[in-house]
Amino acid sequence: MNERWSGLAPLDPERDPDRWEALLRRTRAAAAGELARRALAAGPAGQLARWVRPALAMAASLVIAAAGMLALADRAPEQASSAPGVAEAMGVPFAMTVSAEEGAQSAAEQLLLPGAAESP
Repeated sequence: MNERWSGLAPLDPERDPDRWEALLRRTRAAAAGELARRALAAGPAGQLARWVRPALAMAASLVIAAAGMLALADRAPEQASSAPGVAEAMGVPFAMTVSAEEGAQSAAEQLLLPGAAESP
């Protein structure tokens, strides 16, 4: 490795102005495509373009989920009845749900006063 500085005179733009301007033109021409891309990305169109791909992915996943739900909803009634009800899922005993559905006076009366419903 060379630790010695020989001078930066060859890099001086005032030494050969025509050569320096030609170098700047070539550099700007080579970078024009990238500069145009960055200018587009910095504007509002760039912000929208960054959201298009995730938004399309989310829309596709929602369509797939909806199709799956529709496929499950079209099952026969005997298959759907095997699923637990809300009361069963909450842990309410089956006997309480049957008596409440059959028209008992009130579930609270049955819980607090179990013999009250039997007496006239």
